[in-house]
Amino acid sequence: MIRLFDFWQLPAQPAKPVDEAARINLGNGNFLEAEDVLEGHFHRLASTTVPVQVNANLTAAITVLAPGLTPLTELAEEVAHTMPLAQPAPQFRYHLHQALEQTHRQQAAQRLLGTRPVQTQGSAWGMITLILMVAVTLLGVLAYLQKRQRRTV
Repeated sequence: MIRLFDFWQLPAQPAKPVDEAARINLGNGNFLEAEDVLEGHFHRLASTTVPVQVNANLTAAITVLAPGLTPLTELAEEVAHTMPLAQPAPQFRYHLHQALEQTHRQQAAQRLLGTRPVQTQGSAWGMITLILMVAVTLLGVLAYLQKRQRRTV
């Protein structure tokens, strides 16, 4: 059966089972998720700087190599000069990451202990019923307005 309105489901979807190939076994029953590996690589790449030599006239080089990107390059330069570079502080990102991990661990532990109900996927019938009720109500209002307009004319 094809689920038509899954993207409208309000309750959170249950977590999909993790594929063993997407985890790295660290031994002693510890596993490292693929997301954690990617996050570690990102932090390592973001923390190191690689010097790059760029010619003084970068726009001319882009015009020669990719003429279709020239207007976008000019727009990007204009935006870069207009908008200040805004990034969250590293401490904020660290605390947010720690809080999200702690919340995830707490919820997983609560599900294991049975104190937090396992989230079940709702059916699409509720959304279909809601759409049908709105459609019937709208048709009723339109019929009433047409009947009223015929009486006045």
